[in-house]
Amino acid sequence: MNEAALGVHGSSSEPSAGPEPSEPNDDDSGGGSAGIALPMLLAFTRLTPAQAAQLVTDLADQLDLAGSGGGRPTILRDDAVMVSGGGRLTIEGTRRGSPSIEMDEAITSLLRGIATNCRGPEFGDLVIESVSETTNLGDQVHRVGQAIAPELDPADETRRRRQIGELVRATMERPLPDDRAGEDSTNVPAGSLVSTTGWYPPVRTGWHHRRWRPSRNQVVFTFVAIVVVLTAAVTGPRAWTEVKKGWDTVVNPVDLADQNTLRPVSPPPVVPADPAMAAPGAVEPAAVQTGAPPNAGQITSVTSSFADGSCSPGQSCAVRVDVRLDPAVPVDTVTWKLNVYDRCSGEVHAGGDVTMRVEPGRDEVYGLSKTFLPPGFALGVAAITSAPAVAASEPLYVPAEKVTC
Repeated sequence: MNEAALGVHGSSSEPSAGPEPSEPNDDDSGGGSAGIALPMLLAFTRLTPAQAAQLVTDLADQLDLAGSGGGRPTILRDDAVMVSGGGRLTIEGTRRGSPSIEMDEAITSLLRGIATNCRGPEFGDLVIESVSETTNLGDQVHRVGQAIAPELDPADETRRRRQIGELVRATMERPLPDDRAGEDSTNVPAGSLVSTTGWYPPVRTGWHHRRWRPSRNQVVFTFVAIVVVLTAAVTGPRAWTEVKKGWDTVVNPVDLADQNTLRPVSPPPVVPADPAMAAPGAVEPAAVQTGAPPNAGQITSVTSSFADGSCSPGQSCAVRVDVRLDPAVPVDTVTWKLNVYDRCSGEVHAGGDVTMRVEPGRDEVYGLSKTFLPPGFALGVAAITSAPAVAASEPLYVPAEKVTC
């Protein structure tokens, strides 16, 4: 399509230079001024949107004139579409008798060639879209006419044609390559849009002017690639460490039996006894003698325990006392006290009495008692009941073990 629009034929033969151009004038009638083929003009010049719109309008007018004379021609010679020195486009030398598709394709190629040659890519894209929307030549011309209407100002028609005429004269004065000046133009087949006035360099196609926009797939692929790169950057060091560890395990295996074997060690040295602890005069503390039996009368047992878990010398101590009774004999109240025994000196510190009422039908009573423990190396605490009978609990030792006087 681009070759047809640019005037370059696909055959191996090369068109020769046309006849010497005559002296142009400024008449815009189009009939009395020398001109060149439209493909040649498009090959050497760049049109503004207004100039391109003027040429498209002239092309549509020429098609209307050809159709009003007894039917639109169906074959278009390569040099039939001319642009005069006055800036007017004309169609000459047409004939009938061939399928109409050739005429439609030629006009479509000319419209596309004008659109791709235009300096304004937006205007060129608009014309190409209008041409691509239908294959009917009449509809194409109508749609293109609507698309170019904003570019046509009737007051500037004279200026537009004068500018186009200047482009025609500048193109006609352009020297042709020496190796192409003597070629015969009779080798060019009829019906082609190749101009017989010389060889033309290619013109950039419409997609050169369009702004490149990435497709949705390209955006998705780019995003996925970024995610993959970031994931590799984050997990790469850890994966490399695991691979290296596995490689070392394969290349340098370690005997697990050696790792699970405990090597013998020497026993710790014997620590000599502290001379201060073995000093003469250190004696074991005496046992606590409460002077009361563990049960008596209606009392079957008496137990005592530290309420806070333990006690220390020189501080207050809370003790829970539990007294179990014989259910066969009713008892109204139970009275006890806490005695503190110094196991080194034998001194006894008696506490105050605590009386608790026994609920009917109960065979047990308990309560909390507090007493002060004097300073000492070895102390003992015991609960002694006085009513309804005299009995004692097992003593509690402070400290509990490893004490000396």
